[in-house]
Amino acid sequence: MLKIVIIKIVKLFDMKVISFHSWGEFIGDPESKSFQKLDDWIKEKSIPLDPLKHQIFGFNNPSPHINDSGEHFASKDNPYGYEVWITIPEDYEIEENMKAKTVEGGLYCVVSVRGANNIGKGWKFLFDWLKKSEEYDIHPNWKGLSKYYDEDHVIQGIIGLEYIINYPKNDEDNFLMDIYFPIIERD
Repeated sequence: MLKIVIIKIVKLFDMKVISFHSWGEFIGDPESKSFQKLDDWIKEKSIPLDPLKHQIFGFNNPSPHINDSGEHFASKDNPYGYEVWITIPEDYEIEENMKAKTVEGGLYCVVSVRGANNIGKGWKFLFDWLKKSEEYDIHPNWKGLSKYYDEDHVIQGIIGLEYIINYPKNDEDNFLMDIYFPIIERD
């Protein structure tokens, strides 16, 4: 059962991030690969994670395929990707082999979920809530990512975000996440 902790409207400000992307052939594969890249970088740089300076976001890039039953799937012939971002100060010097991006801020509706098995339910809850909302609508730039998207400047609304609250303590059952769905106010 999905346990909704809170639903809120949030304005994210512009941010600078370092990106870690991976491809996978089964559900959960690119997520663990991308988080491993982030973990390795944090250890290599001896970065003390400070939630006021370093937020961790992730998202499918591109999303997994959907079968006739409406379930996500991936395979060797149909891989999908997952990208993880860590926010960094504007003046952080980027190493040559790192991928930095600027991300436009904007308005999001947010739901909190506990447990990795509730992530999909959280996304569905927000989507269903937005279809009924009289105040907010899905951002016109949002289309879901069916193709790989790798721009240095990420425009507002193109992607939804998963903010990992209790990183790196993210075992399957106690995983805490805020799901950010890009929105605009209705006229």
